[in-house]
Amino acid sequence: MKKLLLLILVAIATTTNLQAQYWQMPNPNANANPGGLNADPEYPVGGGIAAGWTTIQAMSATPVWSVVQTIPFTFSFNGSPVTQFKVSTSGILTFDIAASSCPSYTKSTLPDATIPNQSVCIWGLAALGANDNIVTKTFGTAPNRQLWIQFSSYGYGSVLSDGSNFCYWSIVLDETTNKIHIVDNRTGGYATTKQVSAGIQINSTSAYMVATSPNLNALSTTDPAPADNSYYTFIPGTQPANDAAATATSSTGYNVTGSNIPVSLTVKNLGSAVINSYTIKYQEGANPVVSQAVTGLNLASFASNSTTFTTQYNVASLGAHPLKVWVELPSDANHANDTLGATFTGVAFMPARSVVMEEPTGTWCGWCVRGIVYMDSIYKAHPNDVVPISVHNGDPMTVTTYDAGVGTLISGYPSLLVDRKEVADPSDAFTMYTKYIGDFGYATVNINSATVAGSTMSVNSSIIPAANLTGEYRLALVVTEDRINNTSGGTWDQHNYYAVGGSGNATPMANSEYNFNTLPGTIPSATMYYDFVARDIVGGFDGAAGSLPSTMTAGTTYSHPFTWTIPAGDNVFKMRVAVLLIDKNGSKSKILNAKMTPVFPAGVSTIAKNNSIEILAYPNPVKDNLFIDLTLEESTNASCVVTDMMGHVVMNKSLGLLHSGIQTTELNTSNFTVGMYTITIVTDKGSFTNSIIKK
Repeated sequence: MKKLLLLILVAIATTTNLQAQYWQMPNPNANANPGGLNADPEYPVGGGIAAGWTTIQAMSATPVWSVVQTIPFTFSFNGSPVTQFKVSTSGILTFDIAASSCPSYTKSTLPDATIPNQSVCIWGLAALGANDNIVTKTFGTAPNRQLWIQFSSYGYGSVLSDGSNFCYWSIVLDETTNKIHIVDNRTGGYATTKQVSAGIQINSTSAYMVATSPNLNALSTTDPAPADNSYYTFIPGTQPANDAAATATSSTGYNVTGSNIPVSLTVKNLGSAVINSYTIKYQEGANPVVSQAVTGLNLASFASNSTTFTTQYNVASLGAHPLKVWVELPSDANHANDTLGATFTGVAFMPARSVVMEEPTGTWCGWCVRGIVYMDSIYKAHPNDVVPISVHNGDPMTVTTYDAGVGTLISGYPSLLVDRKEVADPSDAFTMYTKYIGDFGYATVNINSATVAGSTMSVNSSIIPAANLTGEYRLALVVTEDRINNTSGGTWDQHNYYAVGGSGNATPMANSEYNFNTLPGTIPSATMYYDFVARDIVGGFDGAAGSLPSTMTAGTTYSHPFTWTIPAGDNVFKMRVAVLLIDKNGSKSKILNAKMTPVFPAGVSTIAKNNSIEILAYPNPVKDNLFIDLTLEESTNASCVVTDMMGHVVMNKSLGLLHSGIQTTELNTSNFTVGMYTITIVTDKGSFTNSIIKK
């Protein structure tokens, strides 16, 4: 007979007197992976995939099986032990390793005679693209490990994957519980074809399908993180009547001491019976339990309800405060899922945050003009809390130490290292900013001074921790330079795949200065200006050892000086310095916070600086040539008027329409007599005046 399983999920059994062997739990839009063990980003083989994944099968024009794989822990399917499996390029995992015929790339309803016995199906996937792979990795520790089998950078049906169309789905086996999860990881493109037939097939007459199969739509987006994932769980046995599960509690985080923080608990009904009421509780250590009844419900199976406790939690002191938060339901069949933990950490203050975006790039890299566009755009949108650093590779602007450091963390160019917590594409800059700007900054980072004497730059930095810190924390100084222009050609020329006739020309790629869609495939160096270019990272990629003590107290100032020798030819007048606060406690360093500021060496006059315009004049005193840098948030008409001490106009020069970004104007002052002059810059935003000295 056929048995309809609750709401979203359907189990089909076509033999008589068949008893259900699995029940199913949907988790659409879970925004997480099952069990939370796998936090790896979803990237292709050779294109950012995390360490530890093993490729077991590549693409194939016709469906083929992988070689037989061994399960790294004890596992049962439908009540019987299984130790090995193989996977087809058409999205089928089977424990029947003797099966020879491979299911086609055309999906159908389950059960299907072409599917082997004892199979898990994401039927409708197809490995027709050049970089379609099946990869595996084990997460966790015994006895709670997970084996992941991921279809990486795949296609749907007859539409092969490419740069705009791709998908990631996974089959997950749970140790001890014997649960099977089908995970919808990531899909890009495929507006109308992103459908699969998902479920498990016991044999040719018995199967359990996820509802809407064989036309189950992918819900995931292009986000490579688990934050947009959905999954569908098959659980051995029969669904209990009563089971209330605590599935989410208050966001743990950092709070200023003395704050009253709301505590909430989300409860999901995993039983078959409707829930009308339950009790939620929380407790810190041996303190009194806070209890609250939740009534008036009509919570159907698989539905959820979130409640905020009336009594808030007071963060009384610095440090971590772990809470136990749980639900109580009469006749609950499973108490293992009743309780969650929440930790609130008391801090002295909330530090201002900056997001560090390190962009590995190179003039040889035709796709890297994408980095030029998005780094410029993100900095203009968030000039006060984004630290942009272009780390060059294989060209004259390469800093060997910095290049080697980022090279260990990426797999291709261009890339975007965001606080060294995630590797993304430069086009993801705005998404990454939103994702990470709210992270706790741990300490205020200060640049107390940045001075230049001759060829020596001295930077006095300090931090003030917001929490007591113990471990290895370090500071690094990054020096960047804007508007680098060298007319030598060769390796200074910028390659451009977005050019007319180029492979990326169909994608608009332009900022206020460059429209790369209309520029040639090799842009002459005479017309290229490079911004945010890393000139050095003082203290090394992981920061200067010993720059901060191993134990730091909240609210205390810790200082560290940096000195740097300015190489001949570098333009100190166009430099910025950034101090990075680095967590070196793990195997890979992470950037916790940062501060960036322009360098104002002797000889620079600040004519204007506000939210929309910054004007610098240098050198001052001047002999033959005065340079004026205008950093603009938006386009403006501008002119320059120079008057002597008697008020006579000695120069009146129209600068024309200037676009957003950094624009440099050169004034010839060789014919000026020695003395003081007033320089006025007139813009649509107003007039700005300062004095210069002719020597």
